[in-house]
Amino acid sequence: MRIPPRRGLENAVRILFAAVMLVALGRAARAAEPSRLQTVAVLPVTGENVSPDILSAADDILKDHLERAGVFAVVEPPRPAPVTPPGPSIPPGAALAPPPPTPLPLAEPTPAAAARLGASVGAELAIVVRLTHFGNSARVRLTAYATGTAQVVYWDSILIHGGPDELDVAIQRLVNGLKTGKPVRDSAELETVTAKETMALNRRAANRSFGVRITSLLPFDQAGNSFEPVTAGGLFWLYDARSWMADIAFDIGGGDGGRFFMDAAIGAYYPFLREDFTPYVGGQIRWAKMDLGGAGGGGATLQPTFGLLLGRLSSVQIRAEVGYFFNTFGESESETLPVGYGAAAQSGKHYSNGFVLSVGIGF
Repeated sequence: MRIPPRRGLENAVRILFAAVMLVALGRAARAAEPSRLQTVAVLPVTGENVSPDILSAADDILKDHLERAGVFAVVEPPRPAPVTPPGPSIPPGAALAPPPPTPLPLAEPTPAAAARLGASVGAELAIVVRLTHFGNSARVRLTAYATGTAQVVYWDSILIHGGPDELDVAIQRLVNGLKTGKPVRDSAELETVTAKETMALNRRAANRSFGVRITSLLPFDQAGNSFEPVTAGGLFWLYDARSWMADIAFDIGGGDGGRFFMDAAIGAYYPFLREDFTPYVGGQIRWAKMDLGGAGGGGATLQPTFGLLLGRLSSVQIRAEVGYFFNTFGESESETLPVGYGAAAQSGKHYSNGFVLSVGIGF
């Protein structure tokens, strides 16, 4: 029995729709299944150079974000009483009592102690948070220990610059990293980007120098059918980024027989040493206009280059380079004659190439 094309298309659409609905219902059923809560024991937040009030606030924030994550059941082991240093003795008959001594900060528990405290309340993980303040910054570290083995299940830290105001964001990032198993640098969400992460990256300033140079072109396969060097003078700007260098240059010059040379070049180089004197290797690409005894031409020129740089650490630098250029454009031996003379008196194009020697001084 032959099925009409239209009915076959309708049946295919129905089957596809049913398959999509089955996949959607399966995903919805899996999402509706309640996930198993992992019992975690929250130990008191400890700190260095941090006030007890901020530590207490961080403790409450940590419990809030663990419970809000939806996969943790938070329990608290019995907390030790704060240790207070002995106060000064009060002489008999003193009228005024000294102020109460300040409690000593709690020390960060060892892995074995954290695991033992977590196991005492039936938790699978023991959560330890350490807050260290230095200068205008603070680092918050979260460590999760398995209570059965005292091994680290998750560890990461985050740097904050916004003061106590960023404590909520930092702890939320750490809890999200614990939940997903991702590093804290990859656990940011739209609401949990710190002030430090919104700042532009600090970049090293590249040294730069301006200079003048003399260049000599030694081209082969010239349109003038004779070897004639071309001398040019130019300007360059050299940028030194320590591990690599780059420059921009302009040259103009000429030679015998009406030969002419002009270019604008950009180059990149790799220095072999990080010292005052270094050899380097690289390449240049330039737009050049040349007249080497023929009709002239212009276009791109490629040039691998080897050079020496003296005075890299000084305010005065000397550069010497040797390169070999390849013209991507050709130059005819003679210009096209007027139309009245018939065909062009041309004998083909010459794609010149040859050595380039240059020396310059930069300031």
